[in-house]
Amino acid sequence: MKIPALLLMVLLVSGCINVKHEPVSNNSIFPESPVVDIAKKDLAQRLNITAREIKLIKQELVNWRDTSLGYPEKGMMYTQQITPGFRIILEARNKTYEYHSDYKRVVGPKEGKDIQ
Repeated sequence: MKIPALLLMVLLVSGCINVKHEPVSNNSIFPESPVVDIAKKDLAQRLNITAREIKLIKQELVNWRDTSLGYPEKGMMYTQQITPGFRIILEARNKTYEYHSDYKRVVGPKEGKDIQ
């Protein structure tokens, strides 16, 4: 490792360099994940609108109790293991929609209340 790179690392770790973080515009503490795009595409198809008309309201980390991701289907069996993922809240046409995901797929939506 070269001396300038090592010096930069030491300065960053020690807090001598102030790194500005861009604000997150999706009311989440996480950048928008790829599963949000999957949820937006699904909702756009269901509502016959474009994904650009859908707003991400919230995306939060969740540990689901099993692989149903909180939306079990009647008659189905699911692996009983903690499954990390996200709760994704989208808004379209003055209504909210809740999707659940792991890191690869989404299930839902559950329709929320009208937004006034």
